Amino acid sequence: MTSAAPPRPRRRRTGWIILASVAAVFAVVLVIALVVMPPVLARQEAEARYADAVAAQNATAEEHREAHAAFRAAADPALESLALADEIVTDRVRPYVGAGAFEAASEAAGAVRDVDDLPDAQDPPEARPAEHLDSTDAYTAAAEELEDEAAALAADAERLTASAGAYSERGPALDDAIADLRATIPDETARLEEANISSRAIERVRLQYAADLAATSDDTVAYYVDEYVAAAQVVERSQATELAEKEVGDGLYETRLEIEDFVRSIVGDTRVDFDWAPIVNGLGAGESAGGFTTWWYSDGGYATMELSHSIAAYWPDARFESLVVHEAGHAITSQCRDMLADPFDGDVELMATAWAIGMGYDNPWGNGVDYYYGGVPPADDLVDASKACR
Repeated sequence: MTSAAPPRPRRRRTGWIILASVAAVFAVVLVIALVVMPPVLARQEAEARYADAVAAQNATAEEHREAHAAFRAAADPALESLALADEIVTDRVRPYVGAGAFEAASEAAGAVRDVDDLPDAQDPPEARPAEHLDSTDAYTAAAEELEDEAAALAADAERLTASAGAYSERGPALDDAIADLRATIPDETARLEEANISSRAIERVRLQYAADLAATSDDTVAYYVDEYVAAAQVVERSQATELAEKEVGDGLYETRLEIEDFVRSIVGDTRVDFDWAPIVNGLGAGESAGGFTTWWYSDGGYATMELSHSIAAYWPDARFESLVVHEAGHAITSQCRDMLADPFDGDVELMATAWAIGMGYDNPWGNGVDYYYGGVPPADDLVDASKACR
């Protein structure tokens, strides 16, 4: 009897199934990782870059706003001062202000002009929130644009800060230079008047008024400086005209100027114009002499003295000197109005005669004693009183 063989054991396939399943899952995951994840990660990276770019751009924009505000705070007054300098630091003004101050103001204006005032500096944009975009490429492009914008804003902010510093330093320096320039106007006005002493008194008075405004006014400075220059030029033209009128071809031009200087030397602050003619007040022919003076109390007191040519012809004859001093007594009355009223009781000839005697010019032919008072001089107390008018 043949015995039956024992049954063969069955092989288990469970492990292989599990391994196969794991492999399949891994393959799927690998496919997802290789196909799906890169775009996802790229998008996330682009979104993160874009968010960082938005934050950086907003922060840089805020820094730019601060730099821009500081720039404007420094640049605006400096550029306003430069505009003023461009109007008053000119060749037209140069002859009528201090030379050193003019050069200093010109250099200070040039220093402000040399500052980079950044005409191309962009105004900073307002802060903006991050936006939702449609694609990775859109996020990337937007991020790049914001990064470029932030870099440009940062560069502009740096330049604005540097320019603001330059304006902060040079603007006040220009203000000081302009102030120094204007401060020279009073002295220059005195020099101009002295150099043009034969010009009409009223023109010199107007020059003084214009100079005061040009030197001290806080408003419309350029206008007042221009008016001052115009007044100075009028004085110069008046000087030329007046000097030309004194040259009449009789060889007495220099003598006339000598007589005018003599009068100015004794009438104090009174400005006096001189007009010369053959006959004045009906006199001037032969050895006669005519004089006539008109004066004004306004504007510091000034006068116009008319003298006959004969005075220059016989100068310095004591008779003619005394007559000229008598006329000077009329001119200086513009400074002594109260004295004319008391003690001279409004008698202008008495005051002028007493004043001439008080000055030491006692020739009765010319000082008024003979012509007005029949050879009787004024009382001594009136002569003494006249000495207070100098």
